[in-house]
Amino acid sequence: MGIEKYVSEVKIIAAAHESVYNHLSNLTNLEPLFDPNRLNELKNQYPDTPDIKLENFRATVDECTFSISPIGTIGVQIIERDPFKLIKLTGSQSVPFQVNCWIQLLPIDNANCRLKITVHADLNPMIKMLVNKHLKNGIDQIAEALTKIQYEGSKIGG
Repeated sequence: MGIEKYVSEVKIIAAAHESVYNHLSNLTNLEPLFDPNRLNELKNQYPDTPDIKLENFRATVDECTFSISPIGTIGVQIIERDPFKLIKLTGSQSVPFQVNCWIQLLPIDNANCRLKITVHADLNPMIKMLVNKHLKNGIDQIAEALTKIQYEGSKIGG
């Protein structure tokens, strides 16, 4: 097993970093992203995305679970918050490998901020072969999707 690091492109969000942080640090706010129509839009936008089915989203402020076909149920929980700057998440026991994720925010001005996602995953060679490309692409796609959310006070969203 070896720790692999995946870093998204830095994205700009047309909303104050406080608003973005407040939204993303409450996992119940992610539920609209699991709407089947929204997922189909993303699939059409990113045709090389693996053909997976996301469903059964359940969340509290600190953790969420959802099913990914054909993998099974996945859980994510927030393990640390640094207000307005950083949200650290980790996978639950149902994830087939240890994974940690950092969502970093940096203000540009009162109405815009930068976002970067960093993922550290402890992958064995076989799993790395299967998911490496998807993780690299997926991190950027998630970062891009987070720019499309309608945050409080945002000028763009979605």
